[in-house]
Amino acid sequence: MSSMRKYTYDDLTTLRDFRAPVITVACRSCDRTGELDRKKLVKLHGASLTIGQLRRRLALGCGNMNGEDGVDRCGAWFPCLVDAGVEEQEKIG
Repeated sequence: MSSMRKYTYDDLTTLRDFRAPVITVACRSCDRTGELDRKKLVKLHGASLTIGQLRRRLALGCGNMNGEDGVDRCGAWFPCLVDAGVEEQEKIG
């Protein structure tokens, strides 16, 4: 059984759309990984928070988020979305 609702495979995937209890996050730049409780995230930020917005909130304060040239160099991504069937080429951010 998929943890994503049908027809939610676009760049506006929200916490409401992703139904698994745990959201995994990893960073290719920092080599960090972690797990987030979806219910807690919904209580804190609301179910309409997009995955892109979540990524930016998680990366606040990271030196890789915005380089001097203004380019987003953050390597944060959500392996759980790839596992759930969201294409990785979907720009999450």
